[in-house]
Amino acid sequence: MDNRRKLMQLYFLTEPEVCTHYHQDPELFYLLSGHFEVKIDDAVYQMKKGDILLINANKRHTLAAKGELLMARFEIDFHLLAEQLGSMQLLFWCNSVIDKNEAFQELRILLDKIIDRYFEQENKDALRMNALYYETLYVLAGNFLVKSDDIRLNVEDSQDRVRIRQIQNYIQANYQSQISLNDLADRLFLSNAYLSKYIKKHLGLTFMEYLNNVRLFHAVDELLYSKKNITHIAMDNGFPTSAAFTKAFRDVHGESPSEYRKLMQEENSTPRDRRELTKEEELKIVEYLKLKRQEDEAEISDSRICHMDAAVITGKTNDFGKAVVLGDAYTILQSDVQEQLKELKQTTGIQYVKIWNILSKEHCFLEKKGYNFRKLDLVLDFMVENHMKPYLELGHKPTLFMYTPERSVKGQEEERKIYQYSVFEEIMKQLCTHLVNRYGIEELESWYFAYWNDPQLNMTEAEGKYYPYFEMIYRTLKEISPDIRVGGASLILGYELDVCSNILNLWKQRNITPDFFSVCSFQYIAVTDHETRYGRKSIDSKYMKNQIDILQNAMDESGIGNIELHVDEWNFTISNRNVLNDSCEQGAYILKNYIDMEGTVDFMAYWHALDLYSDYYDTNTILNGDSGLISRDGIRKPSFYAFSFINRLLPYVIYKDENAIVTTNKRGRYVIGCHNFKKLSSRYVFTEEDEIKVRELDNYMEDMDPLERKFCISNVKNGSYIVKMHYVNKENGSVQDLWKQMDYTKGLAKEELEYLKNSAIPSIIMRTVLVEDGVLEIENVLKAQEIRMLDIQYQYSL
Repeated sequence: MDNRRKLMQLYFLTEPEVCTHYHQDPELFYLLSGHFEVKIDDAVYQMKKGDILLINANKRHTLAAKGELLMARFEIDFHLLAEQLGSMQLLFWCNSVIDKNEAFQELRILLDKIIDRYFEQENKDALRMNALYYETLYVLAGNFLVKSDDIRLNVEDSQDRVRIRQIQNYIQANYQSQISLNDLADRLFLSNAYLSKYIKKHLGLTFMEYLNNVRLFHAVDELLYSKKNITHIAMDNGFPTSAAFTKAFRDVHGESPSEYRKLMQEENSTPRDRRELTKEEELKIVEYLKLKRQEDEAEISDSRICHMDAAVITGKTNDFGKAVVLGDAYTILQSDVQEQLKELKQTTGIQYVKIWNILSKEHCFLEKKGYNFRKLDLVLDFMVENHMKPYLELGHKPTLFMYTPERSVKGQEEERKIYQYSVFEEIMKQLCTHLVNRYGIEELESWYFAYWNDPQLNMTEAEGKYYPYFEMIYRTLKEISPDIRVGGASLILGYELDVCSNILNLWKQRNITPDFFSVCSFQYIAVTDHETRYGRKSIDSKYMKNQIDILQNAMDESGIGNIELHVDEWNFTISNRNVLNDSCEQGAYILKNYIDMEGTVDFMAYWHALDLYSDYYDTNTILNGDSGLISRDGIRKPSFYAFSFINRLLPYVIYKDENAIVTTNKRGRYVIGCHNFKKLSSRYVFTEEDEIKVRELDNYMEDMDPLERKFCISNVKNGSYIVKMHYVNKENGSVQDLWKQMDYTKGLAKEELEYLKNSAIPSIIMRTVLVEDGVLEIENVLKAQEIRMLDIQYQYSL
């Protein structure tokens, strides 16, 4: 390999052209001006100014531009990158045309800096240029890289995970030899037939297709970067003959190896975008940089100072985020669950609690013995008596405790059976009659009734069972009152956005559409390549907002009408064993998302309410990484206090930015909620969630810098104000950090648990501020991951 090759190289496209090609090195396109069309396989993307798109290795693509054009093209050396990342199986999902991610703006800033230094790269500034290249690849890897050997979405448990890894490792180690499915089956002590089906299910390819893909991957490298003849390359990469190599190559790439090599040699010998820039083209780039600097300068403001007018109302707060998910309805029959729910209600003001499995055969119904709603009555009576509104999931959902998205703590439940339509119809009639007679129409009109997208109901198909089941539920409830709210279907953002448009269109074509459309938000992304799905964690700090923006565009395009949008389960993780759930980071995450989503969606239910949800044999410490707001021992976490601070906000909004929301009652009182949320780093992306060590949490943050904020509220009464500051950070009120002082000891005594309960509370500072010129000024410095609530009240005197 040529040691002079660079990890990244920058070239410019300045002339309209049309060309089709593919190559081993990934390409990153950044459109500076004009319009550009990119076709990758069968998908066509129309790039506009500011768009970024990465084309992966060996992807045939067509580039087309018309009219004025200024495009930066960054060529990434695949082999040097693979060496840095320790894997040859690399896949990027980076396309701002169809995706939204805060990291795109990080990339734009870095790419603009590279372009700015382009003309100086031969002198000492070349070091800075290389540093920027590495920083760019760091952002790409952390936010957009999916390792092709990461099968996060396809593996159901740890046994499968280990077996798939064995299959991949064996093929990677032996692809140059004449291996067969029989060899691998003998090694794994499995039958040929079983292993063949297993590989097809989990890898999306047959054994031979997968083996040939690995062989071709390495063969393409030799075609491009060696002078070996075709026969030599075929034999060195495990193909039995050059004819077999040529056939496999043509099946994937559409041409023979020799034709591919010739095409690539011709392209590399006279590339249009690698020639010297003309003076006119240089001036175009200089003019772009000049305009960019002017735009950046116009956006620069003192972010430390937040100016607002007390007389200017910008919006209203509401109860859209005062909801939590409990899970199985019948856990409410446990006394400790009841006590903790009442505590949540009293302190955080939770309005809605989402529950499911209300029609379980264990508690409610048997086809041969009929109905018994007594236990359901006990559940609902408790909620109604304690002023909690049910968000009732009418389908049967599995209750699984998760280490990671592909590994469960608790084994899979027995296979769920969908009730026959006629049986379910009778159940719904009996249930609805019972509910309205017991609780009354007005009470039912304040509840939500949902029916989730059980995979067995085939919601993505026009003739799927989901729609008639949903419509029967809808009609039954609407016969009681047209104001009862019925919806679904809990699709998963990031995983199932690709099917949302199809589902919305199917729903619009039917006679009945839902009152609300529901989705779940956990920070994972699914990528499909060659009909295989891969998954990765997302560290986009605006993940939910960006994914909801994409969904709302799909809803608008579908023309489904003005229906409510619900996020009926949300968190950054699905894991019940991720220690970040217990940390200050989680409190900041909740407050941040409440601020981000305020005024954007109609309803949000946090996943989930209590650590008791996943109490199991392995929960043998004070904190176990579950996402409940209260620990199993009844200790409040930072996430609990985030909801408590939200509950204290006043009705009218006068200011909002990424870190703060300022509210008022219009009568001399102001409440501010603010946070210093820190984005997770790339290390988090490539670490199994249950393997994160509580002692190393700071290493998973991009930085731990404090945040300065000065709030300036004009048009206020002159006089004296009392400012009460409530805050939680690593030094104050965090049970996880208090436990650290006990060396994370297991099996604490009763008095030690009481100490934690009494100590894990927000700290309070009070001071008096005198206003003489109609402007109230309050300065704050928030530590990393701190949440803070400021209650400011005018002091009347007679």
